[in-house]
Amino acid sequence: MALPANQWMVTVTITPTSRLGVDADWSDGKSLYIKAIMPGAIAEFNKENSAKSLQPGDRIISVNGVQGNASSMVKEIKERSLLQLLCQKADKDSSAEPEPVHVPGVVRAGVPLNIPGMPPRTVDILLELRAKAAEKAGEFVRKGPREKNPDDPPSHYEVLGIDLGADDATVKRSYRKLVLQWHPDKHPAEREEAEVKIRQINAAYETVGNPLKRSTYDQMLQAVERRRLGIRLETQFIKPRMSIPKEFMLCPLGHPDKFVRVLKNKLVIQSREDAPGVAFQEFFQAAKFSLWWLPEVNNMCRLRAKDTAGQGMDGGSNVSFVFKDGQEEDQGVESTNCALSTDQDMKKCNVIVAASPFIQGAFRFEAAFWPGRYLAYRPADTMLMAGRGKVDDGSDIADFMLVEHSAAYKFMTTSEVLKGAVDSQGGAQGGYVKLSDLRSDLSVRLYFQQNLGTAVWNNKDFETFFDGHFDEWDFDVKKSRVRMRPDGPLLNPEAWKARMAAPKGEKDDASEITADGANGLADRLRNTSGQNSTVRVLMSANGDDLAALPPSVAVPVLGRLAEKLELLTPEKTKDLLAARRRFLITLPVLLGEGAFGGKKEKKQKSDDELALNTLLGMHKAVLDIQKQDSAKELSSACSSSIESIMDLIPARIRTAPEEVSLDLLPELLKLPLNWRVAGYPLGDALVPLLKKQQPGNLLGPLQTAAKLGKDASPVVEALTRVEMKGLAYADGAVAADILTALAENSLELSTVASKLRPPLLPRLPLPELVSIVAALGERGVEADLLRPPLQARVAVAGPRLAAVEPNRLLRLANASNQSPCIAECALGAIAGAAAASLESWTATDVSELMLLTATSSSDVSGSPGAKRLFSTAIQVLGPQLTSLNNNALLKVVIAAGSSAAHGGRQLLELAANRAVQNLADMKPEQLMLLTQGVLPLGSSHNVVAQLLNHWAQFLAGALDKEAFSADDMAQLAMLVS
Repeated sequence: MALPANQWMVTVTITPTSRLGVDADWSDGKSLYIKAIMPGAIAEFNKENSAKSLQPGDRIISVNGVQGNASSMVKEIKERSLLQLLCQKADKDSSAEPEPVHVPGVVRAGVPLNIPGMPPRTVDILLELRAKAAEKAGEFVRKGPREKNPDDPPSHYEVLGIDLGADDATVKRSYRKLVLQWHPDKHPAEREEAEVKIRQINAAYETVGNPLKRSTYDQMLQAVERRRLGIRLETQFIKPRMSIPKEFMLCPLGHPDKFVRVLKNKLVIQSREDAPGVAFQEFFQAAKFSLWWLPEVNNMCRLRAKDTAGQGMDGGSNVSFVFKDGQEEDQGVESTNCALSTDQDMKKCNVIVAASPFIQGAFRFEAAFWPGRYLAYRPADTMLMAGRGKVDDGSDIADFMLVEHSAAYKFMTTSEVLKGAVDSQGGAQGGYVKLSDLRSDLSVRLYFQQNLGTAVWNNKDFETFFDGHFDEWDFDVKKSRVRMRPDGPLLNPEAWKARMAAPKGEKDDASEITADGANGLADRLRNTSGQNSTVRVLMSANGDDLAALPPSVAVPVLGRLAEKLELLTPEKTKDLLAARRRFLITLPVLLGEGAFGGKKEKKQKSDDELALNTLLGMHKAVLDIQKQDSAKELSSACSSSIESIMDLIPARIRTAPEEVSLDLLPELLKLPLNWRVAGYPLGDALVPLLKKQQPGNLLGPLQTAAKLGKDASPVVEALTRVEMKGLAYADGAVAADILTALAENSLELSTVASKLRPPLLPRLPLPELVSIVAALGERGVEADLLRPPLQARVAVAGPRLAAVEPNRLLRLANASNQSPCIAECALGAIAGAAAASLESWTATDVSELMLLTATSSSDVSGSPGAKRLFSTAIQVLGPQLTSLNNNALLKVVIAAGSSAAHGGRQLLELAANRAVQNLADMKPEQLMLLTQGVLPLGSSHNVVAQLLNHWAQFLAGALDKEAFSADDMAQLAMLVS
């Protein structure tokens, strides 16, 4: 079907990195009126199709067949990449766009005028005043586009060197490249310039790398361009009273990181960077505004700070300004006296709100009685009521985005999120936090997911970020951990603020001092001898200088800080604590990256190296500080310092093994070293020291090393080899100590057991031999290896075995549960030896030995030694039965019952009579054991009768006992059947 002569079809394709490129007005609800052609797909189409080009004044009346509904057409443009636009030429007589209304129309609100505080004639005066001002408004309107100001700061995209449509990967790649290029450490001669540049790069990445911030920023860029070209939006359908949030923040057009704040009743405009040390909540609380709407005139209100909007016409703190009478019609006059006041004079605080002609969501605040005077931001830091001329030519910014205050979280910086996570992970006082812990923190994961719309950065991305924010973060690449810089804005905001506020000349001087500041600081510390003077020097030192101190200075400083001085004043105690904390926070950096770590120079001087003895002394000094100061803020710093010292010790042992001595060995083995790293170097260092050692000299270190786990096995093996070699000629007691240490720590068990043969076996003291065999039996050593010492020494020891301590004999008896060989060869002998010395045994130990003997799988209860034990037990245990608890008493009953045929019946009757007196206190499982033990007495025995009667009452429910299962019932039936 042929199109009318004034209509034609335009087909364009939109890519993810391009846009349509038209500024359109669709307020008629039916079509898109073209107000301007901007860079984009339409501009490209016009270049290739000049005869069918789309020009300002034309209309788009259909998009992909959608027509008659402008909002649906706009939606189609946003959602489709291939667009077929039906266009219509402008009607020369009637379709021209009307002149924009530069001053909002002000009309009577249609309410009674007899309102308290506002005389009836005031509204009429106001309307007349503003009508006259509207007639003169055209004098201030700039004709045509405004040239770009060469002094305007570059856009974030220009700073990063990327296009507006750059994807996330391109943004990251560019940021990483620029951080490496402009890091101040690479520009020592122009450090200040590099610091300014890196801050621009960080600010750009903070915005462009955050989808929420980038979207707002892109809208502002388009609005700024519209303002420069003189292109205005249609705002007649925007109703401020319906559109403005209840609580909002004022963000000036073109400056998405700045907000109007109230400080001591003054209006200031600041970014987060402009307010170092101010917490997130505090910053945005002072940026919260609201409106008190006035009924007399449409869109008239008072701009109020914080929560005073609801205090009525005669209350609240309003944004106020002062003009002189007679300046009502002079729209070029401005007022810099713009502040917060409780003055309710309507001429000083009433404003008219109008939608911004350049960007949706932004508004202007015009003085109601002073037309053409707008609340404005004059870069770099002035808030004022500016005249129309300055506003219209773009010198002053009167358009403010009103950001809902509840959305303030969107402006939280990445560093603030990470600081909160570091604090929660224990790094609040400057301690290191593992990057893996930081990446897995819930708040960090939520921030990346909800704010950045991406997965948590990988380690390389975090490393780039920390390098870029070098003044805030200290990243340890080697250990993949991070901390807040001690002298940075996150941990020490006041000092940072003072440094940033210093005049340029002073900063330059500071840079020069820093260049050789470490040497100057070192000299001052060398010349101090006492703790107080050391504290004063440390508190005034620069953090970077501290991290560069040479060991010859830093080690004595640590020693002086660790000294404990009595009778310090509270003020000096506070200073000492602060100095200790500051030095210890810096110490890991000094150890890992400064002169200690060897990263600043490829090869260090020999006098800058830390000897092993020195490292041990540093560890002791940190421990002394930790013991003296229990303050929480020091614990993290001490832990980080100790961890760093422990990392250096294995490396030092590896490079200087000659510094290891046997005198240092016990101390080294008690350190919290990473034995996976330290084990082999220390084991190798010990080899030449152990060649001429006498047997038994290394038992202490061997026992300590054996408890360190398998990672310390190189040390344990070296010590074990030396001790085992000396067994052949060692004294019997020494040899026993060596074998005991090995057996108790599960070392060389088979070898230890094989050594229990002549000629060594006869030399071993019997008590120690009993303990060695017990330890081997507990660890399941083979019977063939245990039988020779048991048969040759233990079983035939006779009276000498009775002299062995009860705890050793009982341990060997208990080991028979794991090793039947011990029960077979020695349990009877142990019982007989115990019978000979039973007076020295406790009643509980006697009952346990009797139970082991009576219930042994080797059936030793009929042996002579067992019979002597049971007969002797009557005399020893009889008087003590009343003092035994139920568990020990049951052991006696069961043991005596099992050996009733071998002389245990008399003891059984005594124990059973005592046990039935405790029936009310026994649990069902204890009653079952008692029943099993007393059955050898026969069913007619009085004790058995009492017990069965108790069971009858229990089963009848007469007694308040725990639940009795069906399995328990079956077992009881089997016992009494």
